[in-house]
Amino acid sequence: MDSNNNTYELFGPVNLFWSTRYDKAMTLFLTCLKEFAEFANSKDQENNIPPEKCFKLPYKIENDKVETHSITQSFNKQENWTKALKYTLCNLKWALFWFVGNTNFQPLSSMVSSTSEVPAVGSLYSKRMTDTKSESR
Repeated sequence: MDSNNNTYELFGPVNLFWSTRYDKAMTLFLTCLKEFAEFANSKDQENNIPPEKCFKLPYKIENDKVETHSITQSFNKQENWTKALKYTLCNLKWALFWFVGNTNFQPLSSMVSSTSEVPAVGSLYSKRMTDTKSESR
């Protein structure tokens, strides 16, 4: 949603040649990601993290561009758009790691009142691994 309360969808179907609403939505999404990065950086500074270790996205976001590649689909080369998406996903991964490491985030299983209903994450992983091994035999 923009400052005028106009809503833009981040899903398709999208016309490859005329996708201005989708392009606007992706640009607004990048703006949100950039604002999160600024917030995370300021939190690190408040917590006296050395400046060189404060949160910073690996790929610079400026308007509709990630590094030098536009996130917009209209009138853009497929490889440039794909690189912009790749860099955006990498930035999101860094933001996720910062968030998990700097908040009291708890996995869904710890929020459920009865732990007998939901197995621990580790037990799901080990069960999946043994199931996979038995299937491959």
